[in-house]
Amino acid sequence: MAKLENEFILIAGSISKKTEKASIDLAHDFTRALTKSVLAAQGGLVVYLAGQPVNESGDALTFDWTVAYEAEKLLAEYAPAHQLKIVTSQLAMQEKMTLEQRTLIRRLAAEDYAQIVYIEDDLVTGGNIGDEQVEVATAMIALGGGKGVSDRARKLRKRKLPVLPFDLQLGGFSEDGEGALGLRANFFKDPSAMFFFTGEQVKGRLDSMSLQEPLYSLDKLADLSVGLFQAEIEAKEAAHSPDLLVITAIAIELAAAKKVFGIGEDVPARYSKNGIHFWPVTIQRADGPLSCVVASLGNAGNVNASAVTTLLLSELNPKKVLMMGIAGGRRKKLSLGEVILSERVVYYEGGAAHAGGQIALRPEMQRPGLSTQQDLNAYFATASLPDRLQERAEKLGFAIPVESQAGEVAAKLMVSPATIASGELLIRDPEVFEGFQSIHEKALVAEMEAYGVFDACEKQNVPILVVRGISDYGDTTKDNTFHKVASEAAAIVTLDYATHGWTRKPAL
Repeated sequence: MAKLENEFILIAGSISKKTEKASIDLAHDFTRALTKSVLAAQGGLVVYLAGQPVNESGDALTFDWTVAYEAEKLLAEYAPAHQLKIVTSQLAMQEKMTLEQRTLIRRLAAEDYAQIVYIEDDLVTGGNIGDEQVEVATAMIALGGGKGVSDRARKLRKRKLPVLPFDLQLGGFSEDGEGALGLRANFFKDPSAMFFFTGEQVKGRLDSMSLQEPLYSLDKLADLSVGLFQAEIEAKEAAHSPDLLVITAIAIELAAAKKVFGIGEDVPARYSKNGIHFWPVTIQRADGPLSCVVASLGNAGNVNASAVTTLLLSELNPKKVLMMGIAGGRRKKLSLGEVILSERVVYYEGGAAHAGGQIALRPEMQRPGLSTQQDLNAYFATASLPDRLQERAEKLGFAIPVESQAGEVAAKLMVSPATIASGELLIRDPEVFEGFQSIHEKALVAEMEAYGVFDACEKQNVPILVVRGISDYGDTTKDNTFHKVASEAAAIVTLDYATHGWTRKPAL
């Protein structure tokens, strides 16, 4: 089951006095199931405890005491960790609770299962109660209710905290608004307002998670709710300090990355402080999930690449970076659709002007750090690499065309190390490409962003590797089909390297 450590769920809502008993019982049974699931996931709950409103039959019309009583039964199984945040007042305890209820609260607090948040007696209003609840809550489930529920949800949404509304028709104790039902209707209009990072995914699940017309048992529904909160938390963590930042430059590369990394077209972008689009995603590895963010530079060129990468590193603080996309390869050395990983990047634009108009080349070179070089060596030494790549390709329906008028085509998805020549030129002349050998004899690949990304990462001591799919030969014989093919090939290798290549240990 998903974990909710240091998270506190507010089950907000109320029930109309006119609501049928079957619906009342269902709501309280679901509240008990939620309490059990949240505690099992190492999470906590927020309640307001005072008097308990009831209908003529004695049925409770709010959920706070239901949570408290259920938690009391279950908490003996857990180590004390202040799993309950109890909002109340001294006056409420003395005048609106029974002796048994006061004793329950004090016992939970004394045993460190609960933390009591007191409101001053002369400040006890519906608004102040809500303020105290949302101050300590990190997520909310809405059941019934009216304006109070809507107001609590509004306050949590302002903090970009998740709100999960259910469709059970309960009305509200004050009958002054739509409460959870109104929130649910708004969820389908603007899901990201209530689940900031995973709203579209939750929207796709919400209709099947009905309480009014249930498909699942209450226990299953409670576990699913916990899972949605955990997915939101993971996406939030990935966005703010991901294990891995994957950078693309142009639209076709971004589309390939989103396809291979499983980011659907309906998943909205998130935005950095400077307006850079990015998409959080989780990569499953044998040693645990890897938080990842996919982003795009927006334009080609090393100057732009360095500037945007610097912003991304400063704002997202990733542990490592992979840049992926397309590049030109030397004819007779590399095949269209083949993928390379950067063993070094040479910036060929550097030079000095001497007397008589003589230009002396002064290329600059970057190499991956020692730990990345070790990872790269181990990656290529893995016997399962070709089969893994082929398996990933088949699952995605990826295939390399058999032939192209532009030149030799790779027989299958393959990857090898290579040296990249990076500069500001869009190469269309094979003689220029051949001339890169005078700068570095192993320069087999030419492109326009790798050095800028490398330089930005090197300045902030973030490990970096570049993945390039070969889309052309740097001449006039173009086959535009290979822009998409090479982009997707690079994305497949990027995902495979993120899963099996890079280790989690700190860079040396």
